[in-house]
Amino acid sequence: MLIFLLPVRWNGQLTIGIGIVTEWIRQLMGEYGLHIIVAILVTTSLLTLLTTAGVIFRKGTDSLAGRLFSVPPVWLLLRLAGTVFGLAYFLQIGPELLRSEDVGGAVFVGIAVNVLSVYVAACLLLPLLTDFGFMEFTGTLARPVFRRTFRLPGRAAVDSMASVVGASSIGLLITIGQYERGLYTAREASVIATNFSIVSLPFSLVVARVAGIEAMFVPWYGVVVFACLVAAIVTPRMPPLSRKTESHFREPEPPADATDGRQRSTLRDAWQNALARSAGAPGMPEYLRICLGNLAFFVVSVIPAAMALATIAVLITFHTPVFYWLGSPFIGLLELAGLPSAAAAAPGLFSGFLDQFMPAIAASAIDSSVTSFVLAGLSVCQLIYMSEAGVIILRSSLPLTLIELVVVFLLRTILVLPILVIGAHVFAA
Repeated sequence: MLIFLLPVRWNGQLTIGIGIVTEWIRQLMGEYGLHIIVAILVTTSLLTLLTTAGVIFRKGTDSLAGRLFSVPPVWLLLRLAGTVFGLAYFLQIGPELLRSEDVGGAVFVGIAVNVLSVYVAACLLLPLLTDFGFMEFTGTLARPVFRRTFRLPGRAAVDSMASVVGASSIGLLITIGQYERGLYTAREASVIATNFSIVSLPFSLVVARVAGIEAMFVPWYGVVVFACLVAAIVTPRMPPLSRKTESHFREPEPPADATDGRQRSTLRDAWQNALARSAGAPGMPEYLRICLGNLAFFVVSVIPAAMALATIAVLITFHTPVFYWLGSPFIGLLELAGLPSAAAAAPGLFSGFLDQFMPAIAASAIDSSVTSFVLAGLSVCQLIYMSEAGVIILRSSLPLTLIELVVVFLLRTILVLPILVIGAHVFAA
């Protein structure tokens, strides 16, 4: 709990323990961070090609290597694309855009190295949060509120907290692990992954700074939190999330919160449930197996595809008119809502589906605090972005398809946009 959830001041900044560990890892990689990323990309692509050709790692097996390197054609293409993009920047060959700092540098230095640092720190430390009783303790305390409000188990509060103070990928990793252990149903896991893997507080501050609204961060963040709560209440009650079954990935583990029939306070129940879980906590060998398995999944399954999609996102958003075309029908609606520079803001409405940073970057070029307020809010509230969270979800056991992610993204956008517009007129006008 101290590592993941307790804010501390370090080097003059407010952060958390895992943030400090992440920074240490980033410093340890130093100037070789890009080399490590490229090595991961090349190795992953080669092993995937060899597995696809049947040379190594039998396809379709339940072994870790078989699951990691035996992938459908679309994922093979994404891995190859990520490798080609990475080599183009690293070796300074190929199209100028891929070699530039605005595209290649932004993706493979600005994003990839930071993402790898977060993954390593999270995977090595995450079982401390999930496997030693904290989930049961917090879940029991939060159960009444989460059941009534969100139709979710109380332990979902931990996924959300880990996302807010750490990173959305940390919350997703918790959700995937809990689902695979049978502790969430298909519906619960789908709802949590798409509504509670919230953008972290530190990233939210970065978004506000990039969008030029840092001076009004507190009211802006308050509006964002309210909008996310509304979306989390409404979207689970609408298709496709409402149609997910209550089936489990595997037979649920025996509940640690079974009582002996005696009436006890909620706090005492939470304490007893936590003790019951910690009694079965993994020893060091099992702990290391869990950590390394999670790390292998992220390094092999997520990073190459995420870097390919992040590169494509930057290229499409800033070097093609695609998102301008998509946003054009909504220019009149934005003008009706009183947003200045509506034509410039329209492309930012949907660019967040490819990468969460895109709306905020679009906001930085707009000379209107009201419009920037809204676009920065979309960066945080939309949640579904393919350059990281979308890839993690689609490569995991979670029962969500690409079309379903698109629908949830659009639903969230429709729900949060009016709230953000009203908030912008109240606090930024």
